[in-house]
Amino acid sequence: MILVLNQYYAPDNASSGQYAADICNGLAARGMTVYVVTGQPSYSLFSSDAPSYEFLQGVHVNRVQLGKRRGRENMKTRVAGYIRFLFGAWKTGRILLKSQACQAVLTFSNPPIIGFVGARLARKHGLRFISVLHDIHPDILLASGWKLPRPIIWAWEIINKTIFRQADTVIVLNEGMKQTLLQKKKMPPEKIRVIPLWGRPELMPTARTSAMRREWKVEEDELLFLSAGNMGIMHPLDAILDAAKALVDLPVRFLFIGEGAQRNHLMNRVEKEKIGGVNFLPYQSEERFVRLLRTADICLAGLQQGLEDLAFPSRVITYMSAARPVITIMKPQTSVARWITEDGCGWNVANGRELTGLILELLKDRSVIENRGLRARELYEERFKKSKIINEYVNMF
Repeated sequence: MILVLNQYYAPDNASSGQYAADICNGLAARGMTVYVVTGQPSYSLFSSDAPSYEFLQGVHVNRVQLGKRRGRENMKTRVAGYIRFLFGAWKTGRILLKSQACQAVLTFSNPPIIGFVGARLARKHGLRFISVLHDIHPDILLASGWKLPRPIIWAWEIINKTIFRQADTVIVLNEGMKQTLLQKKKMPPEKIRVIPLWGRPELMPTARTSAMRREWKVEEDELLFLSAGNMGIMHPLDAILDAAKALVDLPVRFLFIGEGAQRNHLMNRVEKEKIGGVNFLPYQSEERFVRLLRTADICLAGLQQGLEDLAFPSRVITYMSAARPVITIMKPQTSVARWITEDGCGWNVANGRELTGLILELLKDRSVIENRGLRARELYEERFKKSKIINEYVNMF
């Protein structure tokens, strides 16, 4: 048996929960017994309750009650949910480990200190412990401008040291994150393993479709840019609106899909500054998201300056699986920006001004868009295909 802890799990919209479900399903398909302790769906304001226990695709899923408040826009709601889940995960995990023979405990990164619960459970029962980090905290909050009290930072770092010391393996998503653990956290290199993400959902390349363009009244000659996922503090989304404002009289449209702390700010800015050609949608069903992605010409993803070695914009990989070129908005030396540009999968810009200039060039010569999209799919097949990544997790166990 493998015990998996994460506050979010499918059908919740959070990417960490969706990836956790794929990994657990892959382990179960290889004959492993997997028990998941997660929370009731709460990532979105519109999340609906799921059964407290169900057997999903070979995985035993146990859900902790988090209360009726949902969503991530309100920090008090998020923290309250974190606390309830941490206590619920500890209690449920102990019950499961008393009744089941277990090999290992695997934690993801929601809430950021869930690894502490996993480490304690693993140590108490003499089990192997693996921590998967999608972000590195509290570093990512501090780099985003959060003003955390020193005692909280100190306590958080102590917790992280405990997690890293007790972990048999810590998995990160790219080399930049690995270097952060080596240099700033002083982790021994033999404990760190880089396993990237895959497209979620994993798509096959298709030509641009027109049905959704007609629904949104997007003309065939307009370039449609898509930004999808959490509109959180990590992402430089104002740069996209800066470009939209500068290009308002040209055949260019921008579509944002998702929710998060920046969503209201972005919508208010569009209204206040009368920025045309911009639309917002909440999280979509997977089927509808796929249709929207196949409608887009180019996709956008970014990381705020200072976050390059602390997180990874997973949506980039999904875009590549669909053979869509990507414009990254981040420092050019960032690992994802380097392989996007060096491997010819797209372009990188640092700000809204550079994004505006790039789009003006693309309007003059659109042939390069399809070529870079095809190269994105080739690189996806080489490095990020789901079956290859899941096998790395299977082999690790």
